[in-house]
Amino acid sequence: MRKHQKVESRLRHLFSKILVLILALGLSSCDFTSGLNQDILTAQKYVDNQEFAKAVQLYERILIKNPSKIIKTKINYQLAEIYYLYLDEQVKALKYYQFIVDNVDDPLWQVKSLEKMADINFSFARNFTDAIHTYQILMQVKPRLKNYDYYFLRVGESYFEMGKYQKAREIFNQILSQPTNPHYIEAFNQMGLIEFYNKNWDKAVEYWFEYLKREKRKDQIVKTKFLIANAYESNEKLKEAYNIYYSLLQSYPNPEVLRARLKSLYDRRVARKR
Repeated sequence: MRKHQKVESRLRHLFSKILVLILALGLSSCDFTSGLNQDILTAQKYVDNQEFAKAVQLYERILIKNPSKIIKTKINYQLAEIYYLYLDEQVKALKYYQFIVDNVDDPLWQVKSLEKMADINFSFARNFTDAIHTYQILMQVKPRLKNYDYYFLRVGESYFEMGKYQKAREIFNQILSQPTNPHYIEAFNQMGLIEFYNKNWDKAVEYWFEYLKREKRKDQIVKTKFLIANAYESNEKLKEAYNIYYSLLQSYPNPEVLRARLKSLYDRRVARKR
């Protein structure tokens, strides 16, 4: 995990350097007053030194001066990336990515901005209607983008989060009809969640056992087994629930929760025998 974080950090810093270089190259082809030129160079220095809050303030002041479209575009993208990657204020990045979508003809810039907007709406703003709309725009791009299957999965997950279980079920069933789909395994998990929230306990357990046959990640296996036990408990299959909760004592991150569940189940089973 730490290795991954270090790699991600280096990649982000490298990307920041690239953006600075792109913006700097844009300066050479544009006629700026010396004051505006100096402001841009100073803002770039703030980014390079990872003083992102200062960079944001200065970039915003530069935009008020209405620079040329090419510089305005690059500053908007820079601001979007700063909010999205560095300041943990992802929702604020939306309007800057939208500027790129509305003003840049380059398909690469548009796709990258739309992907970020969809992710922000799904993961941070929790605006699933807008997330679906953006993913559907990406799915309509011709030729089909390499992340098409991921967009489709996200649309299904968005419908699930909105409580539109039938629409979500249709999408995940379609994925399950495609064993080569990269999200085939996850579709079993999602179908289990749909049935769980619809209180179809047996069906949920059936999907989750199919999921466990294929899933390799230990954390996901533990999480899913806990949900299976929960489904058994909800369905009054107390012995089955007890056995699974007990099997998780050594691996569940919060064993006190399991001990409380086990005690409750034990008391309920004893009460049944009276």
